[in-house]
Amino acid sequence: MMVYIIIIQARMGSTRLPGKVLKKLLDKEIVLWCYDRCLKSKATDVILATSENKENDVLESLCIEKNIKCYRGSEMDLLDRYFQISKKYYYNFLNCNRDVNKDVNKDGNNKSDLKVIRITSDCPFIDYEMINKMIDYYEENSYNYIINHNKDAITPEGSCIEIIDYESLEYLWLNEKDMTFREHATGLLGTINKYDNIIKIGRYSYLPSKEIIDYDKMRYVKVSIDTLEDYIQAQYIVNNFKDDTFSYLDVLIFLQSSLHMRL
Repeated sequence: MMVYIIIIQARMGSTRLPGKVLKKLLDKEIVLWCYDRCLKSKATDVILATSENKENDVLESLCIEKNIKCYRGSEMDLLDRYFQISKKYYYNFLNCNRDVNKDVNKDGNNKSDLKVIRITSDCPFIDYEMINKMIDYYEENSYNYIINHNKDAITPEGSCIEIIDYESLEYLWLNEKDMTFREHATGLLGTINKYDNIIKIGRYSYLPSKEIIDYDKMRYVKVSIDTLEDYIQAQYIVNNFKDDTFSYLDVLIFLQSSLHMRL
């Protein structure tokens, strides 16, 4: 049984735009925009991961109010935060629901069943259709880890999706000691070659029609929210669409045609 869980990392301690994930777009918090859009994907579950810092109590309270699964862990060691959630999910869910007829390891577990999808909460326009396409791409190939950042594709900041299998996540957790790596969870796998002989890395290319999208103009557009200027642009986007059903391609087309587009 293949299981994909989305883990959305979130915290209140942004230096450039404090509390940004609870700022609202159309009367809904940015973190909930991200969560609701992920919920539309074919992933098995969506979990919010925040830190134990007291300032994040408000995020846990929001999760309780909205009946969202929430985990609290290390503030800076994102790799540990992701692994601890995955390990808990693996033993609580997969071990209770696994097919007894499947091949399993000596402990009676099949770690290859669990895949983890990494999303950041400051990306309110994450596209569930892209998540689904990346799941399909992952299953069609033999990678341990994939990311949709690709210099030949159109995946600007705010659209990043990563998928990694549980075994590779566990390997990184056990062996990677550099805190610069660990504070980015799995985000640096696509930029270094340290694990090339252990973790097979692939890249998913999002390639909309060049008849629709001007690659030169749109390749570096930014739709994540880090600053007040980003937030104002996000408000401009949602005020155009009025709901959360629009796709990432819709956003690109809108920004491309807009005089207010910011590169």
